[in-house]
Amino acid sequence: MRNLLLAIMVVFSLPTAIASNGPVHTKKIVDVESFVGKWYTISSLPQFFNRKCLLQTAEYKIVSEEEISLLNTCYKKRNRTSTISGQAKIVNFETNSELEVSFNSFFTRLFRVKADYNIIKIDEDYQYVMVGGRGRSDLWIMSKTPSMPRSLYNEYVRYAKELGYPVKKLRFSKLK
Repeated sequence: MRNLLLAIMVVFSLPTAIASNGPVHTKKIVDVESFVGKWYTISSLPQFFNRKCLLQTAEYKIVSEEEISLLNTCYKKRNRTSTISGQAKIVNFETNSELEVSFNSFFTRLFRVKADYNIIKIDEDYQYVMVGGRGRSDLWIMSKTPSMPRSLYNEYVRYAKELGYPVKKLRFSKLK
């Protein structure tokens, strides 16, 4: 009975805990054509699906005015890779900075799993980006090249911390 009560308390407290972080402030306007291309993950919050990745890349291509295709590649030990494809649908057409992502896997189709994908910060040349989820458990800092100036990286991390992301948990990619 105590376990049931504890589980109920946890479930009902989650929305409050998430809401207490406030909204994620996204980039005011994103030019989708400049955004698409190949991105290298510089660092990210650990997730179940990327725990064995030494390096991650994400490739985005425009499918239509409201949809972007994506291909995520995970580079592992011994030159092994795994990929997963998906779609990102633009949710906020005024800014193009709020998207909803779904992946092409049996599990995600069966349970209609979708994730919010917010472009939080991007430089004016579209070379460096920070993307995160509203719940603050998803965060990626990426570059169109395999490296990022340390001072700029630190600026992105400071901003993520201001927004309530657990930046101490960020894990660096092992870039080639």
